[in-house]
Amino acid sequence: MAHLFAAAPLALAPPVQTVSWLGPFGDKLPRPKYLDGSLAADGGFDPLGFCVNGLPAGMPGTFSAAQPSDSDLKANLMWMREAEIKHSRLAMLAAAGWPLAELWHGGLASALGAPYALEATQGRSPSLLNGHLFDAAPFLVLATLGMIAVELKTLDQVYGLTSTGKTINANGDLVMKSYVPGDLGFDPLGLYDINSMQVPPMIELRMKADPQVRIDWVNFNRKQMEAQEIYHGRAAMIGITGFAVQEFITGQPIVDQTSLFFTPFWEILAPGLASSLAQDLGF
Repeated sequence: MAHLFAAAPLALAPPVQTVSWLGPFGDKLPRPKYLDGSLAADGGFDPLGFCVNGLPAGMPGTFSAAQPSDSDLKANLMWMREAEIKHSRLAMLAAAGWPLAELWHGGLASALGAPYALEATQGRSPSLLNGHLFDAAPFLVLATLGMIAVELKTLDQVYGLTSTGKTINANGDLVMKSYVPGDLGFDPLGLYDINSMQVPPMIELRMKADPQVRIDWVNFNRKQMEAQEIYHGRAAMIGITGFAVQEFITGQPIVDQTSLFFTPFWEILAPGLASSLAQDLGF
C-alpha cells in the first residue's frame, strides 16, 4: 500500500507543460516556469538557463538564493528581454546597413569627392573580422554615447520602478499603463497600434459595454506587433553574424556572393534591356 500513497501526489499534480523547440522533429522538453507565454515571442527556449543564471551575482536583476523566487525570475527575465530587444534593433539596422554600405559607398564617395574607404577591405564592410572597424572611431564614440543615454533612460523600467496599472488618459478614456521591455515611446508612424484600430463590429459593441474589452483588444494586438519585432530581430542577429563570418572566410563582399538579392528584377528577367532602352531614348 505504501507505493500507492507515494504515487498519489504525482497523480494529483498538474501536468508539466512541455515545448518542442524543433517542432515535429524534436522531443518535447519541460517548459521553464518563468517562460509562461506572457511575453511576446516566448517559445519556452532557454536551454542554458540565461534567465536564471544570466548575470553575475550582485548585479541588478540577479539573485543569490539557491531557489530564486518568482519575482527574482521575472526581474532577470525582464533584464534579458531588454537586452534581447536592444540587440535585435541594432542587428536589424546592421543587417540592412552592411550590404547598403558595400553597394552605395563607392557611388557616394565619388559623388562627394571623398576617398573610397572600403579599398583596404577589398569592398567589404569594416568589422572586427574584416578589420578597419576603428577607422570610423568618431562615429563609434558618438554611437556609444547614444547607447549610454538610452540605457540610462530605461534603467527605471528594468528595475521595475515604472508605474503600472489602470489610469485615465487626457481624453478621459480608461487605459492600462504597463511596462513593456524595450518600449521607449518612439512610434512616429503609429505602427504599434495599427492592428488594434481595425476593430470588428461585434468587438466594438462589446467595447462600448465594457471598457476592459478595449484594453484587452489593444494589449492583444500590441503583443502581436512585439512578437513580429522580436522574430525579425532574432533573424537579423543570425544574419549579421553570418555576414561577418562569411566575408571573413571567403574574403569577398556579401553583395558579390549573393548578387541575386541585390540585382533589380528587370535585369534578372531581361539583362541589358533597361540600359539599351535608356540609350535609345537618349538618357
